Amino acid sequence: MEPLENTTEEDKLTLFMEWLLANWLQVGLAIAITLGVGTMLYKDKVDAAEKEETAAEDLLAAIYPEFEVDTVDPTKAVSERLARVVQDYPGTKAANNALFLRASALYEEGKFTEAGNLFAHFLGASASGPLASAAQFGLAASQDAAGFSEKAASGYELVIGKAKNSPEAMQARVALAKILLAKPNPDVAGAKDLLLAASQESQAGRIPGFWGREAERMLAPLQVETETKPGTGGEASGEIKEDK
Repeated sequence: MEPLENTTEEDKLTLFMEWLLANWLQVGLAIAITLGVGTMLYKDKVDAAEKEETAAEDLLAAIYPEFEVDTVDPTKAVSERLARVVQDYPGTKAANNALFLRASALYEEGKFTEAGNLFAHFLGASASGPLASAAQFGLAASQDAAGFSEKAASGYELVIGKAKNSPEAMQARVALAKILLAKPNPDVAGAKDLLLAASQESQAGRIPGFWGREAERMLAPLQVETETKPGTGGEASGEIKEDK
């Protein structure tokens, strides 16, 4: 047989056909496997996309009852509707978002322990996601509302440390200041520092209106108290002593 490089295109085709005839079974199996895998991957992608779309529709219906779908009961509480989305569509983005929203809904319903547990669960699955700071604040707020002020304070400090310039961090400053002022021996200096930072963020437009106003409301009496303390140099600090 002539070397392959000296053969014509027709000869090359003939050689290939001879090889194909001799190995048709292996070729057929390879093609079938390739097509099968490709079809399966395509089907998986289509199924996943359809699942995400359906889950998103159910999530929308769970949040807004006026958006009706057959799988969501608008007569149930928001937290129950969101629980159904989490249960029916595990692994989807909609289910992950529904988990966070369900924790928030439980907080609004006054079920603080359940809300805290769900916020903690969400953080375990999405510790570095875009809602992580909000979930950490939600967990601390749930603990705060349930009466676990020490745990809540640690949680607020964690939010402030991880996301210093975020809205959640500024909200955490106000909430933490409330805890410091509610202690048997109030930490007025620490609370004032937190509230000053929150007030400045409010004026810069980086904090929601309510929290900014709350920071300024709480800060006002602390500033007056500091100004009127003896020895601060204010007019209310007492008469200036005459030189002996």
